[in-house]
Amino acid sequence: MDTRKINILNAIIEAYIDMPTPVGSRTLSKDYDLGVSSATIRNEMADLEDLGFLNKPHQSAGRIPSDKAYRFYVDELFKNFNSFHDIDASRKIMERLLLTSRNHEDFYKNAVNLLANLSSCTAYLITPQKADTKIKRLTLVKLNDFTALLVLIGDKGVIEKYFLEIENISDEDFHLIEKVLNEKMSGIDFNEIESLKISLSEDMIRHGKFISDLVKIASQFNKKVSSIDIYYDGLTNILNFDEYKDLDKARDFMSLVEDRDSLFQILKNDTFTSDVEVIIGSENSASLMKENTIIRAPFAKEHGIYGSIGIIGPVRIDYMKLVKVVKIFSDAVKSGLKEM
Repeated sequence: MDTRKINILNAIIEAYIDMPTPVGSRTLSKDYDLGVSSATIRNEMADLEDLGFLNKPHQSAGRIPSDKAYRFYVDELFKNFNSFHDIDASRKIMERLLLTSRNHEDFYKNAVNLLANLSSCTAYLITPQKADTKIKRLTLVKLNDFTALLVLIGDKGVIEKYFLEIENISDEDFHLIEKVLNEKMSGIDFNEIESLKISLSEDMIRHGKFISDLVKIASQFNKKVSSIDIYYDGLTNILNFDEYKDLDKARDFMSLVEDRDSLFQILKNDTFTSDVEVIIGSENSASLMKENTIIRAPFAKEHGIYGSIGIIGPVRIDYMKLVKVVKIFSDAVKSGLKEM
């Protein structure tokens, strides 16, 4: 495609992103310095329509970009991919996330919340499979005569908390149970916990069921650690776009996002080939996503599973801004996890 067609196509896309109404030659001639007459612009627009880059809505003299046009536009943006890197911005985001996060779960939730606010889109994050393979230690706290708190800590920092019902266990016995379990469990592989045998003294035999329950809970820690979580925020941001003024359409989108299993199947990617990926409209496999764009970037990989962060919005979004924002966040999350 020659330079003049590219300039006119880019102008149409940018005009349509700013205002979702069909773009005519008069608007382009008046608002964009294209250096050609309205008649020439009309002829070029007709050629672009024949090439599949523009669509003509029913009963409209203007044109709107096709998915093919947005793909061409994004591919042109990626020729200057280095401009998406912003080390200072990534560091500021990382510091902000670390300041407000007590653990990995907080970190992930805060990341998608901030990304949703800054992008005005629906943001999501898929965690990688955790790297933990052993229990580092456990902590057992008696909260009152009826409730205890069990905290399990993996060797790479994953933390899980469990509230338990108890009865007739003294503080002294509690400390002893915690000591015995740490001696037996600390440093052993997850897959060895279920078959773990613990010898109890005569004084501790009466707490055998409670200790057995603790071992059973610890054996489930492996399943929790090996799971992959998905977080999202900004679900109602889609209502800010003209494309979702139809409430039935908005409701369908929200239902899809809230179905975590379906959402994960759509968004997961085990074969990232670049630092940022853009999936536009009809390029999406799920029918409900064919009018949306996904911009996503990986931030970690464990056991062949990528962690990724991204946004979902209509096809008519500010690609130049949002590709950069997603890249900044993926760099910030990657650096933040190393700091944690």
